[in-house]
Amino acid sequence: LKDMDFRFPLSLTLFTLCFSSFSCILFVHTFGIELKHSKTVTPKFYIETVMPIGFLTAGTIVMGMVSYLFLTVSFIQMLKAFTPVMTLGFLVMAKLDKPSRSILGSVLVICLGTAVAGSGEMNFSLVGVLCMITAQVCEALRLVFTQIMLQNLKFNVLETLYYVTPACALWVFIAAMLAEIPYMDESVVEKFFAHKHLFVASGLLALSTNIVNWYVIQIADALMLKLLATARNALLVLFNAVFLSEIVTHVQGLGYGVSLAGFMAYNYYKIKEKESKHRSNSLDRDCKKRESDGPKKEQTFSSSKV
Repeated sequence: LKDMDFRFPLSLTLFTLCFSSFSCILFVHTFGIELKHSKTVTPKFYIETVMPIGFLTAGTIVMGMVSYLFLTVSFIQMLKAFTPVMTLGFLVMAKLDKPSRSILGSVLVICLGTAVAGSGEMNFSLVGVLCMITAQVCEALRLVFTQIMLQNLKFNVLETLYYVTPACALWVFIAAMLAEIPYMDESVVEKFFAHKHLFVASGLLALSTNIVNWYVIQIADALMLKLLATARNALLVLFNAVFLSEIVTHVQGLGYGVSLAGFMAYNYYKIKEKESKHRSNSLDRDCKKRESDGPKKEQTFSSSKV
């Protein structure tokens, strides 16, 4: 975008989505892979379930890019620490998660840290913050819808890519048509063909990222994906402050440190909950096994007595 002076980020995103969609469709039809939920994906299901995911993805991309016009990269990463809070809230509303008090406390610490980091921003922009919050809401809702498809409806990652990516591409295409495509000229096409290997590399990286993200949601949950992203954002803030000379005030550093402490506390309590649940399930299995083995032993004893 910068070195090539290719100032059309939505069009680049559209290309990566089309690349991912085409690759997935080609893979499925070339190797004759059966899509187990093909009968489930009716036109009504696609409109009500898949298209909203595409719309929310486009909303996340567009509003996220607009926020970069008003806010620094470091502050945006700090605001993104609030996304897990929104994700948890929507998961609870959708009855997909029941957090404990410890988990809620950790989430509140993240909220507090984000608020403190925001109060210390020197280049605060209300428009930029509102754009970023809108992008976060879209992202949180997208993750919840995706988790419903992957875990509740039992779609696998390949099926999700196959059905969702074209919907994402459609909505981003609409946004690009309104904001970028009318302003393109022949030089854009020339840049594309002159650096086609970079565009293909971008498409491959986007495809890989989508596959990894959806695997994380399928194996863990949507909230864990955003919490891992929060840890990555911390490194990005540090990188921008040290190597790109972005100003990070002491208040911002304190607030973001509090957010990261909440993030670590969340992980700790989440691991403890999983271990406790695992032990409880093991005890239940052992009790059921003893109950089923009990009548057999009594019957054997009676037979030997006779």
